[in-house]
Amino acid sequence: SRLLEVGETQPVPCTPGSSTPWPPLERGGSRLRGAMGAAKDRVLQLLCLVALVWALVVGRDLRKEVLSRQLRNPEKYPQFSDFWTALGSFVGMLIAQLLFRPVFSAVARAMIPKKARWSYPVWGAKVERCCDSVFKCCYYAAMTLWCFSILQGQPWMPWVLGGSGSTRFCWTDGYPFQQNSPDLRRFYLTAVGFHLSEVAFLLLEVRKPDFWEMMLHHTVSCTLVGYSYLLNYVRLGSLVLLLHGATDVFIYFSKVMVDTPHTKLIVWSYFGLIAAYAWFRIYVFPVFIMRSAWVEGIQETGGEVYGWGYLNFALCVLLLLHMYWFGLIIKIGFHFRATGQARDLQSNLSSMDMQETKKDS
Repeated sequence: SRLLEVGETQPVPCTPGSSTPWPPLERGGSRLRGAMGAAKDRVLQLLCLVALVWALVVGRDLRKEVLSRQLRNPEKYPQFSDFWTALGSFVGMLIAQLLFRPVFSAVARAMIPKKARWSYPVWGAKVERCCDSVFKCCYYAAMTLWCFSILQGQPWMPWVLGGSGSTRFCWTDGYPFQQNSPDLRRFYLTAVGFHLSEVAFLLLEVRKPDFWEMMLHHTVSCTLVGYSYLLNYVRLGSLVLLLHGATDVFIYFSKVMVDTPHTKLIVWSYFGLIAAYAWFRIYVFPVFIMRSAWVEGIQETGGEVYGWGYLNFALCVLLLLHMYWFGLIIKIGFHFRATGQARDLQSNLSSMDMQETKKDS
């Protein structure tokens, strides 16, 4: 079956018995898609600005709060020096991913034969995406197994994530001076470093069509994971990382397969993605995790949750992105059923050709 993404050229329809195309319809559809895309980017840019400004306001006073807690209980509370581990993870992830691309690129090219309709920049972007997706799929699989092994049997691990506890215990046991295991802290700081490396790649590389939605995602993700460690929201944060990591395994496996000719694997990876995304991000995330941050945190601590407003705003932004991306995933399925063509609507790499054409014109 032929693989197609938004922006790839197709024959322009002509009037029967004539070679004259229908440019007004084609141009009208392109203008509408362009206007909708521009409107979406404006909304994403506004949310990015709000998230960044709010995060800076919270961060301005966060140091005083953290120092005060560290003085009250220095043995149990996270230290600023812990972020040297995150910095090591950040550098390691950057180097590992940069080295992995040239090593795996030959395999990726064999997996994704170049189609005649793809320009070489688009094909190169698809090969690069395949390399990055293999790396991230392996990373998230390892991190999910690591996190699950740490949290299994913990009182705050709910049944929906494979445990037998309750999210209410994220806020008990002397919060915010809960004792967390060194292994859990190492896992958390490794995740901090990886999220920072994602921001670095996004800013330093060629801007792709999904730049602003990924920028919004990385802005709230980095501030959430960094602030939650310093404020010792590690219990709730570990649940967020677990459910996102479990879903990301399916996301990146699907991205690995989407441009290949292996239709059966594409279909099976798609159904696995639908099931994982619906369970973890559409059901578990709002019903258990967001409810715990929104309701249980206030109930158990008597309202003493520092940065509660920004924490819940960032979680709501993540949910908004989840719903948007889930809609795209459903749309991919309908398109595949109707045409037999697999499309990655989220990355939309083929529109890079259209963007370059606009710049040259």
